[in-house]
Amino acid sequence: MVELEKRLVVKARLEELPKVEFFVEKICDQFNIFNSYFGNILFAVSEVFTLLATETDFSRKKIQFYFFADAKGLNFRIALKDRFFEIAGICQKTTEELLMSEDLSSTEKSLLSVNLLVDEMNFNSKNESVDLVFYISSIHMNAYKHRISLLDTYFEKINKTATV
Repeated sequence: MVELEKRLVVKARLEELPKVEFFVEKICDQFNIFNSYFGNILFAVSEVFTLLATETDFSRKKIQFYFFADAKGLNFRIALKDRFFEIAGICQKTTEELLMSEDLSSTEKSLLSVNLLVDEMNFNSKNESVDLVFYISSIHMNAYKHRISLLDTYFEKINKTATV
């Protein structure tokens, strides 16, 4: 039986990453998501967890994940709590703006990567969370090609600055 909703609460420590990875893997197995799309989902969810688990403010004790499937696809809601405004503010910049930026912070790089891999990234100020949405009805070829193009541009830029 496929579960359409699932919750996970973990401590805000990097040692908890395997639990997050297992959570994503189990969901993807249920929906027969394999190969690169599974990698996109796993990386995006793990990257947001890592951002929250490596913060220097230890007031956050737990990180909450809520998964639900609907007609749109797979939705992973992650509670951002006190980092909501910081993360939502960075994500207000367009992907192109971030790609053209000369010096991105590690947080900006992480969020750019996540934004390139998800189909939608929606912020909810009421519950201070982000929804990472992955369409599964069909993986749209144009979106796939656009992501590849953006990732190529990003990595070309990194390679140029690394050789300078």
